[in-house]
Amino acid sequence: MVKTLDERHAESERVLTKQAPCETEAEYRKAAETGSPEALFALAQALIDNSIEHQDPDEALLCIERIRNAEGYAEIPDEELAIVERKAKKRQHELGEAQQLEYMHNQDA
Repeated sequence: MVKTLDERHAESERVLTKQAPCETEAEYRKAAETGSPEALFALAQALIDNSIEHQDPDEALLCIERIRNAEGYAEIPDEELAIVERKAKKRQHELGEAQQLEYMHNQDA
């Protein structure tokens, strides 16, 4: 399929406006430093949904814990927190299994 000139221009504009992963991650982390539940929640989501380069379910779970201990916690619905928490625990489990398989593979080699 051949793209039209307008489609190619629109595509190049999307590429130019896309932020580098490290800039996005730095922005998430800077916002989370304020202790704002919304910023911590955004960072927790980013740490498990592949929207930033650094993926860390352990850190996401720590963010969830900090949200629950923060003032203004009621601003984020419990079901949304629970969804992110379940995803982080699932990702944590998957990473643990992958590490175990890698360890077993290295033992066999």
